[in-house]
Amino acid sequence: MDMQFTRGIPNVTNPIGRVGSYQAARPGTGAQKTVEQFKEMLYDAIDTVSDLQRNADELMTKLAIGETQDLHQVMIAVEEVNLALQLTLQIRNKMLEAYQEIMRMQV
Repeated sequence: MDMQFTRGIPNVTNPIGRVGSYQAARPGTGAQKTVEQFKEMLYDAIDTVSDLQRNADELMTKLAIGETQDLHQVMIAVEEVNLALQLTLQIRNKMLEAYQEIMRMQV
């Protein structure tokens, strides 16, 4: 069975680890380039979660119609999607908190 488990969480966490790094905040890169990199990283992470969801849905469908008997792989795929979605929601929550904190600042 062709599983894409290696595409999941590692691809989401590696770009996230670069957000606060020297490369992301290098002088001379410009704010617009940093914003574009951050936006691209978020889109990639959301695409990865979407791919994991499609994979889990496909495995659940195959299990339901009897094409596969490997319940363990289906449960692993479903739990992987659950973890990826929880990570995505926590990132969203932190971004909202940061935005709200910025809006509360007095200039």
